[in-house]
Formats: sequence, C-alpha cells, structure tokens
Amino acid sequence: MTRAAGVLASLLLAPALLAAQTGPTVTVPRIDAEEIVVDGALDEPVWEQAARLTDFHQYQPVDGRPAQERTEVRVFYTPTAILFGVLAYDSEPQAIRATVADRDNIDSDDNVAIHLDTFADRRRSFFFAVNPLGVQQDGVRTEGANSPGQLFGGETDKNPDYVFESKGHIGPEGYVVELRIPFKSLRYPGGDGVQRWGVNVVRTTQRTGYVDTWADVRRASASFLAQEGTIEGLRELRRGVLVEAQPFVTASADGARTAGAFEREPVDPSAGLNLKLGLTPDLSIDATVNPDFSQVETDVGVVTVNERFALFFPEKRPFFLEGIELFATPNQLVYTRQIVDPIAGGKLAAKLGRWNIAHLTAVDQPEGPDALFNVSRVRADYGANSTAGFVFTDRDQGERRNTVLAADTRLVFGKLYFMQAQVGGSRTDDGTVVRTAPLWQLEVDRTGRAFGFNYRAIGIGTDFRSDAGFVPRSDVVDARAFNRVSFYGAPGRLFEQVTVRGGLSGVWNYHDLGERAPAESELEIEADARLRGGWELRGEFDLASVRHAEDAFLGYTVAGDPFARPYVPVDVEHAPGFTLGGATPAFKAFDADVEVSHAGVPIFDEGSEGHETRVSVTGNVRVGGSLRLGALLSWSRIARERDGSEFARTVIPRLKVEYQPRRSLLLRVVAEYQSLRQDALRAARSGLPLLIDGVPQPSVDSNALRVDALFSYEPTPGTVAFLGYGSTLDNGRSFGVDSLERQTDGFFLKLAYLFRR
Repeated sequence: MTRAAGVLASLLLAPALLAAQTGPTVTVPRIDAEEIVVDGALDEPVWEQAARLTDFHQYQPVDGRPAQERTEVRVFYTPTAILFGVLAYDSEPQAIRATVADRDNIDSDDNVAIHLDTFADRRRSFFFAVNPLGVQQDGVRTEGANSPGQLFGGETDKNPDYVFESKGHIGPEGYVVELRIPFKSLRYPGGDGVQRWGVNVVRTTQRTGYVDTWADVRRASASFLAQEGTIEGLRELRRGVLVEAQPFVTASADGARTAGAFEREPVDPSAGLNLKLGLTPDLSIDATVNPDFSQVETDVGVVTVNERFALFFPEKRPFFLEGIELFATPNQLVYTRQIVDPIAGGKLAAKLGRWNIAHLTAVDQPEGPDALFNVSRVRADYGANSTAGFVFTDRDQGERRNTVLAADTRLVFGKLYFMQAQVGGSRTDDGTVVRTAPLWQLEVDRTGRAFGFNYRAIGIGTDFRSDAGFVPRSDVVDARAFNRVSFYGAPGRLFEQVTVRGGLSGVWNYHDLGERAPAESELEIEADARLRGGWELRGEFDLASVRHAEDAFLGYTVAGDPFARPYVPVDVEHAPGFTLGGATPAFKAFDADVEVSHAGVPIFDEGSEGHETRVSVTGNVRVGGSLRLGALLSWSRIARERDGSEFARTVIPRLKVEYQPRRSLLLRVVAEYQSLRQDALRAARSGLPLLIDGVPQPSVDSNALRVDALFSYEPTPGTVAFLGYGSTLDNGRSFGVDSLERQTDGFFLKLAYLFRR
C-alpha cells in the first residue's frame, strides 16, 4: 500500500479507530432505596449490591502503568439519582491532603472526580469532584472548546455549580467518599428507553503528583473523553419537570473621597430573580431579571504596563454560567462579560439527537443607550468524536450594531489527530459607515505519546469586530508551528517525564501577508520536567523581533524638533530571553511556585526597545483543616535598551486569608497592594521627551492598597448569604504603605434562596 493510500485509509477508518479506544463497560443495578443517608460510611447493605469499578491505571505523569494506590468505586442508581461510593486506599494515610475548603477550591487537595458523559457523545461531560472530606468541585469538560467563561483553550470549566450531596472521611487505610447526584442536576437523552452513559473516574494524589483513571486513558490520543468507559442498564429515570426559582436581594453603600472629604452615597437596594425550567432532560429554558454580578472577590491584579490589548477575566454570574459550554467556539466569539449590566435575559439550551442548540437574549445597560444582545450557537456531532456548527451574535446599541456569523468544524481522525477550521465575518454599522471583515482559522494537531505537533494559522480582518466576544486584536494573521517530544522515566527514576517543545510564530498585518516580513516573530524552546514526588521544573528560551506600527504614533513629535517632524519608532530585535521556574508538590501544609524571566520587549508607548525582568512567586499554607493562607508576589521592571534607564516598575503583593470552620461558612480577607512607577515618554533614539499632539507626557506614580472582606454562608448552590466590604487606599506615592488614605469603599449584601422541585 502506498503512503497516500495509507493516509486515506486512516481517514476513512477514523470512526472505527476511535471506537476501539473506548474503555470497559459495566452494568449498573437499579435499587429502589430512597432512604440512603449520604454520610461517607458506605455501611448500608445496598452498597454490597453496587457495581464495582476497579483496576485503575496511571494517566499522569506516565500513562499505561497500573495505579500505585488501589481505588474501588461502587455505583448504583435509584429512580431519582445515581450514587457513587469511592474507597481510596492509601499506603500513607497520614499524608492525605484535605481541608475544609470553599466550593471549587480543592485543586491542592487529594480528590476524586466522577465524569459523566450523559449523552455518550464523547464530546462533553459533567464532572463531580470531592476531596477526602467531601468538599465539592464541579463543572463541565468540553473537548476542544474555548469556553465563553474562561480564557482560550480551557476544556474544563469549574464555574457552573450543580446540586449534589457528598460526604467523606479519612480512615486508617485511606479515605472514603460518597456522592448522590440527582437526575434533576443532569441533562441526558429524554424518553423511557435504556440509557448508556460514558463514565470515567479520575483520582489525584497530591504527595506524588499522580493522576489515575478507571478507564485506561492514554496520552497518545486527540481526545480524553473518547477513551471513557460506559455504564449501562439505566432505565425509567425519574426526573420530571425541573423548576428552579432563585429570588435575591442585594444592597450596597458606596463611598468616595471628593474635595478632601469622604462622602457615602445612600444605600442602593436591588432585587432580582433567576428562573429555570427543565421541560425534559434535554431541553431547558432560563430567564433572569436584574441579575447581580455575584462576584464577591476582586479579580487578581495583573501587571498591565506595556499591554496593548484587553485582558480576559472569567465569567462568574450564575445565569450566564448555566449551559455556558454550549456556546463554546473557536476564537472566543461568545464572551458573556461583554453584557455589563443586564436588565433581563433569557436562554434556551437543547440537545436533540446529534444536534446541540443554544440561544441567549439579553438587554444590557452599558454607558450610553441600552444594548440588545442575541447569541445563537448550533453544533452537530458527526463521526466518533467530531463536530461542526455555526455561531451568530448580534449587539444592537442605538446607532451602533455589530453582527458576527461564523461556521466551524473539528475533525478527529486516526486516533492521534484533529483538524479544526473556522470561517466567518463581522458587519459593523456605526450609523455612518458600514464595515465588514473576514475571520478564518485552520489548525492541525497530533497528540502522540512521544511526539506531537500543532500547526495553526488565524486571520482576522482589519475591520473585524466582535462586540459579543473576546477578540482583542484585529488586522492580523497569526501563524505558529510547534513540535513536542516527550520522554518517560522508568518506575522509581528521578525524572518521571520530560517534555520539550519548540517552534516558530509570526504575526503579519492582515494585508501584508506574503508581501512583507512579519511584524512580529518569535522562536521559542521550552522544557518542563516532572520529578519523583510531584516536583516540577520548567524553562524557556526565546528570540523575538517586533516592527512597531508607524500609524500608532500619529501626533507624536520629539521635544525641541524645530520642524515638528512625525515621530518614527525603531524596529526591535530582541536579545535572547529566558524563563526559569519550578513548583513544589502540594505538601500537606504548603505548596509554592516560583518563576523568573528576563527578555527583550518592545516598549509600545514609546516605539522603542527595552528589556523586562519579571518575578512571580505564589505560595499556599494550610493550618489545620480550616485555615488557609495564599500569597502572591508579582514584580516587573522594564528598562530601555538605549541607556538602561527605567521605563516602568510594578510591584503587586497579594495576601488571601480564609477561615472555614465548616463547608457552608467562610470568612475571607484579601489584601492587594499595587505600586506603579512609570517614566515620562522619551524618544527611542535621542531620549528627548515625547509630545503627543504637542503635549508632554508626564511620569506616573501610583500606590494603592485594596482590602476586601467577605462573610459567606452557602449551604447549597444557589442559597447564599454574602456580606462584604471593600476599600481602596492611596497615598499618591510610588511605594510605601504609610499615610495611606481611603479613597473609595463599599459595603455589599446579598441574600438568595433557591427553590427547586
């Protein structure tokens, strides 16, 4: 057989190859026992009748090996729920990591996650995770997706919260956890026929860094979910019509310093309502009136000096989080935080056979006229693990209207490969001019165990806009070609896994492709290693160049130039840069991560060349089972390459203290200090002051301390009581905490109750 014929045969046989990856199948018994107490004991007789999932295998850092620690999962279902009991045996039970933590905050603990692919489509799964004390973490995993709730490439989204019961305890042989997941908390095929669900169980042991799975998942695959196991025998599931109503009230009292005096505004009360109607297990309708932001912790501060584009922050509002994975698209064409201050909204989500349908309508109150958002996403499943769909977004705000339409596909073939493509465009009417622009993407990936690659090109037209998405940069063609090689150590070796990646990337202005050299180019080589005991080391080398866009400096002149000639930036040829970092295992009492980098950078505000040194340190300390301390330090200094003078320096230390005597009660205090010092703008060649429209650009000194305190009571998802206080202090200098003066503050109260039947 010729090579071409072999490739063609692999494409044609792709569904069969993927089907061969599927894991074990287990029949789950139906037991009509509704009075089971979820206490983490597994001492009721019904647990002896449960199906048993055993023979776990290691997935990370080295796949295919028998698991080091024994795990047994028992499962059965009643007419209204599915129950899991996990016996996680441990040869060192005294070293088990577990804290009484807030929901979705157990990544540093030992934990077990149940993945339920209820439609058995091997593309999306609910996951329900618990630590050894039964603290919950949940969400959705979507293969190959860019979730609207988080940054690019994230397949696992922990933001959605589902109602389920869990308890756990640590014993002399390990830990035991028990979960009861109501069918009302799941979406699955309607009808009374016998159902087959995809399932996998993932166990993480922090002291070793090992991740084990029930279905023997291998790294040499383009899909994690394609290798799941199956549970069958599910019949006559009683879910009924799901009705949820969450009324809530909020109140805030904000204060600010004006003309030397601190004044507080009157209390601003508000009320709203979230509604959910699950007509069938695969069709639901949501509505909201006056939804609050529900963000009770400020976003983590980041260094924003010398940033050209908008920064991404995740979605946190419950109404937008429900079913958010159905809106996932390449290039983040749906980003619900663009809906800033909604008055009301409605949403429909359905899965009809191989079709996934989702629609969102919302009325927003941004600055200026109200805006009407409409977002639709339709996706069809085909083959064993492939998808195709289109997305439509429309934002209509008075005289400005932006519409985006795009189609995309993700083809998985030959077990190791996927190809992803997208084509679309935008139309923007600002009341005087109508602008249209294209969008396209082509990506090919090989996910092999020892060797892999990713080749991708994205084109975004000059006038492309996505007012309902997160596309921070237009007028570009962004291309990259990266290869990966992985090595695996024998059992007991110091280095368990070493991965080296390297490649080239380039960015062209959209109409310059093929005519000019790239405006930006970079060579990157990075390596990371997993060591015995869960330690991590990583390093990176890069060599880059940037050509500043001259039209970004219109209006710039150099002080003292008698001819007021237009300012011409310099092209930037960076010196080699490096990054070194490492992380400890999640020890029982603490864990830490350190990263140091030094690299040449363009100074975009000046059109000049510089170099930046960054240091990032994070650490977490656990005291007993209820007290947690998290610390972060970011330090950055940018100096001009011309003479070594400082352009900017940023220091951001952050401390978070959480006390949680029980799962439903939390007291959290976050203090974040930000110090920024930035020099006046100077010409790249002469160092003389730069003028913009004839005006000198002064230096900047800012120094602020932000403190947020929160008391939270959350017995179940959706039923909450939040009482918070936040304050910002400043002393107008570049560094130092003495003489800080309160500039703004605010009290916040939220009460919500979830009615569910």
